[in-house]
Amino acid sequence: MQTFKFIGLLLSCLVILTTGCTKRFDSINNNPNSPQKVENPQLLIPSIIKNSIRNYSYTSEFTAAVCGDYYADQYTSEFKDAWVPGQTAGLFLWNFFEQLRDAENLRIISHAKNYSNNEGIALILRSWLFQVVTDNFGDIPYSQAVQGKTSGIFSPAYDTQESIYYALLDSLKRANTLLASGNDPINSDILMGGSALRWRMFANGLRLRLLMRMSGKTGLKIDVPAEMSAIVNDASTYPLFTSNTDQAALEFLNEQGNEFPAFHNGPINDYHLSTTLETNLKNINDPRIAYYAMPTPASAGTATPVYAGVPNGIGTSESSYNGGPNYQSKVGAVIQPDGAYPGKASPTAAQGLMLTYSEVQFILAEARERGLISKGDAATYYMNGITDQFTYYASRLDVLNKSIPATDHTFPKSSDITPPASYFTGSGVAYTGTTDEKLYKIRLQKWFALFYNGFEGWSEWRRTGVPKEIKAGPNSAISVWPRRTRYPLSEQTVNTDNYNKALQVQGPDDLVTNVWWSK
Repeated sequence: MQTFKFIGLLLSCLVILTTGCTKRFDSINNNPNSPQKVENPQLLIPSIIKNSIRNYSYTSEFTAAVCGDYYADQYTSEFKDAWVPGQTAGLFLWNFFEQLRDAENLRIISHAKNYSNNEGIALILRSWLFQVVTDNFGDIPYSQAVQGKTSGIFSPAYDTQESIYYALLDSLKRANTLLASGNDPINSDILMGGSALRWRMFANGLRLRLLMRMSGKTGLKIDVPAEMSAIVNDASTYPLFTSNTDQAALEFLNEQGNEFPAFHNGPINDYHLSTTLETNLKNINDPRIAYYAMPTPASAGTATPVYAGVPNGIGTSESSYNGGPNYQSKVGAVIQPDGAYPGKASPTAAQGLMLTYSEVQFILAEARERGLISKGDAATYYMNGITDQFTYYASRLDVLNKSIPATDHTFPKSSDITPPASYFTGSGVAYTGTTDEKLYKIRLQKWFALFYNGFEGWSEWRRTGVPKEIKAGPNSAISVWPRRTRYPLSEQTVNTDNYNKALQVQGPDDLVTNVWWSK
């Protein structure tokens, strides 16, 4: 899959740069044809949200879906060309530094005007963007990043991932406080509808994500159980999502440039259901397989649709695996492009997911099971996460089928993924067993729920090793599944000294060097 050529809404007042950390910042920042100052933060919010989430959602369907082993694609899973430094800026979202500059401008302007709500939103967006980049690459520029305009720093030093995590936790905590007391209007908010409460829920849930990700480390400078408990034990001060209607999910629109990002692609013939996802769903008789993948072409339209995956990392054998393309399932219905199903594919069924209610519930389930928090019941959190996923996926299928007659079964209906009562009592789902067995179930269901949520499924596997079936294939360039991706070529060529210093701290710039929190 070629690198996505992202086309976003560009506002004439914004300065868009091409890399995160280059010495060319000064010449670009002084463009005489573009204003150097933005006075109204409301002009920045929709641009940051739209551009970053559309970019994130596109990679969620392709590169990130393979990294999480939801889909199979040999271009990505042989860990060769797609992972070279010349490709990673786009495929692994180093280009988020473009939106980070805008988020920093939003923060500075809002702070100067005493716009507490807008400053809080800037801190949340900034934190999410940095979290995505550091989790993909490890150590990255943070404290000196996006400072070209304000401090004249065009070759920023790298910060350790550990120090970045502490800083992000502080930023999110401050964002929650600012939004709790702010009275400035939140206009042009295409993500949370101008709700300060929902932004606070997002900030606190994101803090839980970071705390859980670092919870396996020793020698930390913070008390993870105490930090998590402070959030969970005080809902009025630290609100969390109460359902999927609260979650951070961008609704795409049925209009040019605002549809789900791959809608205008041609048929996606080189991505298939992975055998890892297929095996784990079939092991527990999970009907959501009809959401994650299309029936094989040979079985489509029959009374007994078949779902069959392809292993990652098998090279050209993919074309003949299991009898060839007629016996291989392609990507799920909600993210099928119009080119594959003209007039039937939906531009709005998929959403741009940043943080979901189900993910937060699975974080709480694991935290309670491990004794990191004492409030609530692990089984309840766990079941909340599972049932929400069925409800949420069903709602997206209803959107997909909105203009398709009930008698037309091109795509699955919401009823096709409704689980029987026996699903929840089956041995692979019921909240029974040893602590290790319960934790495995939580983490597996969380992995299911992180589908189409960027690189989060990959990150969770790197943290937990779940699902256990993820492994490099026979045609892979490396013997293990990657732990990170390489820094972009631009860092080697224009930020050379800081790049080399970062390698001395983190380790070689290759795919098997662990990021700080990785298992």
